[in-house]
Amino acid sequence: DGGYQMRIFRSENPDGPYVDCYGTSALFKSYKMNYSSETADKRGVMIFGGYQWEGRSGGESMSRIPELNKEAMEACQLYVDNLIKPIHSLGKLEEIAVRIAGVTGKVKPSYLNKAIVIFGGDTASDGENKTKGQLSHDEMKLVAQGAGPVNAAARMIDAPVYLIDVGLEQDTSDIEGVLTQKVIRGTHFGHPAMDDEVTAAAISVGMSVGKTLAGQGIEVIGLGNIGERSMLSALAVTTAIMKEDLKKASEKTGFALNISDVGDFAKDPVGTLSIVGSAEIAALFGLVVEAARCNMMVVFDNAVTGAAVLGAVTAYPEIRNFVIPSVYYEEPVHQMQMQKLGMKSFLHYDFTEAEGYGSALGLSLMDAAIDMLNQMKTFGSAGVDVAEDGPGAGRQREEIK
Repeated sequence: DGGYQMRIFRSENPDGPYVDCYGTSALFKSYKMNYSSETADKRGVMIFGGYQWEGRSGGESMSRIPELNKEAMEACQLYVDNLIKPIHSLGKLEEIAVRIAGVTGKVKPSYLNKAIVIFGGDTASDGENKTKGQLSHDEMKLVAQGAGPVNAAARMIDAPVYLIDVGLEQDTSDIEGVLTQKVIRGTHFGHPAMDDEVTAAAISVGMSVGKTLAGQGIEVIGLGNIGERSMLSALAVTTAIMKEDLKKASEKTGFALNISDVGDFAKDPVGTLSIVGSAEIAALFGLVVEAARCNMMVVFDNAVTGAAVLGAVTAYPEIRNFVIPSVYYEEPVHQMQMQKLGMKSFLHYDFTEAEGYGSALGLSLMDAAIDMLNQMKTFGSAGVDVAEDGPGAGRQREEIK
């Protein structure tokens, strides 16, 4: 944890003076360790900082992940039950509201600071690859210009979109709006997909992004990905995590499923991701882990972001409390992940789109849950008679306002 950081300042001319968005100068009047974690002066907008990935031995608890605030959740549930509506009638929206209360510690949070993070990475770049990464390069450029579907959704929910290239085959340094942190130019075809050092570097990029966003006050992150053949890596990672489940399922049908040794993801995420993963899934994994550590929620959508979430929850089960699904995909790998996670998607729109669009819609559901808490009235505040029988009897009270 530490090292060099990248912070943004601006000037009307090349010779300066350079200031941040609040008008604070980039220069200190006297010497100090400019941007260390101990420095109270937080001038400039930090977009990237150093992070050292810490491994985990089997059975080790992730003690830095905070617990949900049970008191806030209980109080929020009571308040939701007293809103003027049939009890439990808003279904999953009520569950989201209570989860938000548990993470934030606020019974009625008024607003959530949101961001969407999209990692880019191509898979099997040294296999049969006719496009040579051009499609993913063009898609990255489209989103960077603000012209992608995810951009339209993000503008509606007031969420910035951050694009980070960790493993696209082509160079993206010419695309304004893309942060290039390339650890590999596309993962390999076959095993291993990456070296351990490359995988650890990708995870560290994700964790550093998470730490940076936490420092900016972000409370929930929508996950996205851009990359060619990324479903291959999503399938491989999911299969590696669920290998025992798949073996048991095949035995029930009279077949024997033989899966090569890809390691134990729960004990060695870096090792397994090196064998079968990809740079963007590794970075997403690191982001999910750090988000939970920093008490931030994450929303995921397709099988690629789902592979990262499944990996994070497999390695650190406590992370599940901070994960929110979004869009339903018919794709079988996504279905396997959701079943393993014990989650159900909220939005059924026959989706196939990636690049974080589903996660952006999931973020809008969180806004809807916040609006429900703050704009609806309770029976007590509106002077409406509470239920005298049925599920609401005793639960709905006049004093809840």
